[in-house]
Amino acid sequence: MNATSRTTIVYGMIGAVMVWPAAGLLSGVLGWATAFKAMLWVCLSGYAMLLVRWSGKHALAPLFPLALLFGAVPWSGGAFFCMLLGGLAWIRSGICFEHARFRAIIAESITIAGGVGLVAMIGPTTAVTGSLCIWLFFLVQSLYFFIVPSSTTVKESVRPADPFERAYRHARRILDG
Repeated sequence: MNATSRTTIVYGMIGAVMVWPAAGLLSGVLGWATAFKAMLWVCLSGYAMLLVRWSGKHALAPLFPLALLFGAVPWSGGAFFCMLLGGLAWIRSGICFEHARFRAIIAESITIAGGVGLVAMIGPTTAVTGSLCIWLFFLVQSLYFFIVPSSTTVKESVRPADPFERAYRHARRILDG
């Protein structure tokens, strides 16, 4: 498993743990639906920053799609979620990893459909199932980096190591003695 997939899974765990409580805190001010959509936007924004870092693009590269998504937070749930999925695909395959177009279309189709399918099967009705849905969605998203390996493994030796990968190597050195 490569570092990008591993970090995507860990980020999904962090997002799963943080989105529901943070939305609960904001729900008194914004209302539950708007607070939940805003926290999903924050989660996607953080993931976009990881994607930008991995691809070596400028940090402001996903600003336009994220601004459009932020403007869609007050929309109905279905429209917002469709825009959120489209924004993820746009940021990942259109901005960050734009090298292999055909593979990216296939990868986005598989990962978006698979993630949405899992979420639909489980149905986020409680905080526990909702958190599980967020984590499973990111788990499926990690497959993107197996389908489009050429764009994410560009000169691993030249690109700075991922912080999670450095921490993993450091922990292995400590455990190995």
